[in-house]
Amino acid sequence: DDPSKKPRHTHLSETVRDGAGQKNLSIMVADDAQDNILLIQAYLKKTPHHLTVAENGAIAVEQFKQHRYDIVFMDVQMPVMDGYTATRLIRAWEHEQNDQIPVPIIALTANALKEDEQRSLEAGCTSHLTKPIRKSMFLAALEHYSSSTPLLEAP
Repeated sequence: DDPSKKPRHTHLSETVRDGAGQKNLSIMVADDAQDNILLIQAYLKKTPHHLTVAENGAIAVEQFKQHRYDIVFMDVQMPVMDGYTATRLIRAWEHEQNDQIPVPIIALTANALKEDEQRSLEAGCTSHLTKPIRKSMFLAALEHYSSSTPLLEAP
């Protein structure tokens, strides 16, 4: 087994404060940029959520088939397999699983043009967020696309 192809798991519940009422979400972030991963880990620091990181689209597809995620944040520009292709493959796999309810997949991209958003949606993404991702936007997407109680941190 190639260790570079294994996902990195970060369990964030040990830092929970004021998160007792939150649903414990299983979140995958597919992104090859360490800065973005560190930023998202920081955003989730005081939540009970479990984060899995996939460094490219191929790893994301394999992890998705093996684990049930509540939401996926998918960078669209990654090595090996881009996020558009990975999203299409995930959606095809979900379709093959007749009882599989589509998981929200949020495209993450530095591309802010309307055509870029349309391309994400056409690939099967649920929504589109532009980088750099602001904490308020990230948490709002989590709240909107999950059936949990509000995810914003208590003051």
